[in-house]
Amino acid sequence: MEIAQTRAGVRESFAEWESLLSESYVPLMVEPGDGDTFHGRIVRSSQPGFDLSTVSAGGQRIRRTRRGIAKTEGEFLLVSILTEGSGLLHQDDRVALVRPGDMVFYDTSRPYHWDLDGQWSQVVVQTPLEVLRQQLGPGSAPLPTAVTVTADSAGGVVAGFFRDLARIQQSAPGHAAVLADNGVKLLASAVRLASGEIPSGQPAQALSREQVLSFMRTRCADPSLTIDDIARACLVSRRTLYRLFGDVEDGLSAVLRRMRVECARTLLARDPGRATATVALASGFASERHFFRAFRLETGMTPGEFRMLASSAMSI
Repeated sequence: MEIAQTRAGVRESFAEWESLLSESYVPLMVEPGDGDTFHGRIVRSSQPGFDLSTVSAGGQRIRRTRRGIAKTEGEFLLVSILTEGSGLLHQDDRVALVRPGDMVFYDTSRPYHWDLDGQWSQVVVQTPLEVLRQQLGPGSAPLPTAVTVTADSAGGVVAGFFRDLARIQQSAPGHAAVLADNGVKLLASAVRLASGEIPSGQPAQALSREQVLSFMRTRCADPSLTIDDIARACLVSRRTLYRLFGDVEDGLSAVLRRMRVECARTLLARDPGRATATVALASGFASERHFFRAFRLETGMTPGEFRMLASSAMSI
């Protein structure tokens, strides 16, 4: 849903925005920042164990008060991954400065507030505290609220996962639903890392898997990339790789093929005049013949048929 308004109606639009935020997450109070106009947008989806949303708006202060807490049935862990702008999150006598790529946790069972200046956007993950605690297990450390998890940290891999998941949700919801299965386990891993603990069990396995996938996404367009290269870069054995992806039909090779096909789909749609042979090479395929076979296997159509379909959709 989107809300937009000129300065003359900013107060009215903020009342509507406050209602929308409260309905989407938990009861909140919102105060406008400076500016002559206001624009706010939320896009939400539900996944197994958590909700995923993208939020963008202008400057504002968002407060979770004790009165709002008293009106809430059930409490949640909220996770914000900033994609534009910057903000300060205050909770539990800590203040986190959050910039693009950073991630931060906050607990809706206790007061908090956001100070967001200028235009900003976030990917927000919302999971019930009860669901998260089941993953963390008994005796876990207190939640690391208002602690910045930077993009270059181990926890940053989890931030990248949810950021990519939100993007894929908009273009390929079916693929997003498959990827989301490990979402809560990855959150538990990120919470443990931010608390200074070492993840173990299923959360650790989910994190290791996502670290491998993150590396593969950055290198999938390299035709010379091998399973051994992936194992060495991720500091794991081939045996561990096969175990991490044992639930995937055809294993890690199929994952790499799908990544390359997804890259090719993007190139085909973006540049209709580009030769198929150069798309194949730029997507990591060793030959045009291999590319055609893989593309048809994954999409059920040839690259040319996909390009025609993409062009037709853009002209509507």
